[in-house]
Amino acid sequence: MKKLAAICAFSTIAASLFAGGIDSKTNLSTGYHRNPSRNTEHERPEAALYNIAGTGFMKDGLYLEIGDQLVFKNYSNAFDDTSINDDTFRDKEVVWFYPDFNAVYKMDKLAFFGAFAVAGGGGTLNYKDGTAATWGLFAKQAASYKKTAQQLSATIAATPTLAGTLGPKAQAAGAAATNFLAIANKHSLEVYSVTYGETLGLSLQVNDMFSVAAAARLLQSQQNLTLSSSNAFWKTQNGGSDAGYEAFGMGVGGIFGVHAKPIDALDIAVQYKTITKMNVEFKSMEGKLASTLLSGAEKGDHYYNDMPPELNVGLGYQVLNPLYVNTSFNYYFNDQARISNALAKSDKMKYKNSWELGGGLDWQITDRLLASTGLMYSDQGSNSKANNLFAPVLDCVNIGLGIEVKATNWLTVTAGGVYAKYFEKEYNTMGYDFDLNKDVTLFSLGLTFKPL
Repeated sequence: MKKLAAICAFSTIAASLFAGGIDSKTNLSTGYHRNPSRNTEHERPEAALYNIAGTGFMKDGLYLEIGDQLVFKNYSNAFDDTSINDDTFRDKEVVWFYPDFNAVYKMDKLAFFGAFAVAGGGGTLNYKDGTAATWGLFAKQAASYKKTAQQLSATIAATPTLAGTLGPKAQAAGAAATNFLAIANKHSLEVYSVTYGETLGLSLQVNDMFSVAAAARLLQSQQNLTLSSSNAFWKTQNGGSDAGYEAFGMGVGGIFGVHAKPIDALDIAVQYKTITKMNVEFKSMEGKLASTLLSGAEKGDHYYNDMPPELNVGLGYQVLNPLYVNTSFNYYFNDQARISNALAKSDKMKYKNSWELGGGLDWQITDRLLASTGLMYSDQGSNSKANNLFAPVLDCVNIGLGIEVKATNWLTVTAGGVYAKYFEKEYNTMGYDFDLNKDVTLFSLGLTFKPL
């Protein structure tokens, strides 16, 4: 079963949603759903996620925000050549719990802030009928054993005296071919991948025109993968139905930002996130074939999956008293990060640097009601040789719409939704061409408290 080592060679960044930097998230808070262009945020505690220097221009007091996102997705992969297999393999697992929490305490010129969000990954992928990749590899195994059985049978037909020696081998090869094809047609794959991020920092309003900030960011990466089949041959070889692993890693990086207001109506924000090096360790394995799936890796071995550096730039302007417009640009230096493949033991996946560009507006309809909309285009940095079959990395346009209601002087409610239009892409690996696509719709609800 050595060829099974490539079965899951696409799971390193499984479950990514809006990942402009391959795995770096942009949908960090519920405010993103109202307006995906967030880089000039300086009124709400979610500035701790998008524009840390913006906290320096917030009004004095304590701000607490909590939110959750509901993610409805349909990831799909299929063979470009439908004569191989005309099925489309899908994951439709709904993500019900995708939280964020932000806190800011502004006192005179200083602001202390902290935040928690899903920085990468995003939940569970459940391919109940397997994927095109896993189907193809099991089918290749079946074809290889079938060819061996046919060759042995042909030799026996030409030389009957060899039947006693080669006959059992031919029967065993034929049985293996049947079993591998049965596994191909009845197996499942479940992948869980998430990177949690906590930010803690301080901003200083230097004067009426400038604010500066610095923060530390701690990331924790957790990845689980399980390949399952009820086939008796598989269970015998593996010692059970499930083969997989659990992996965990941590890393620390820095964030530095400047927010300028040359005039009262104009906001200019620049922020830089350093690389966060992530050394991920295999904590546990299940099944006799788990090590085979990992190209020989054992419990305690490591691989690298860094979060790349990124540059965030924002420009906003109060056009009229009720109307604020802004634009955001994010650039991800993927070539500086070690974006590895846990199962293929690739030192570095060849993703291109990627970027996002968006814009939006906030309309203050009344003193208590704000309506927002915006869009963001993402060039994700993937190509025909570097992608993720389980969780396709595709260019997309995200469109957001939502409202913010000031229910009381101390409570604000935010609700919004995002539709992501992804662009299908071809991915070539293992000698196959695959068509990758996905469809994602998100809804969110957030609460902001200002007790002080």
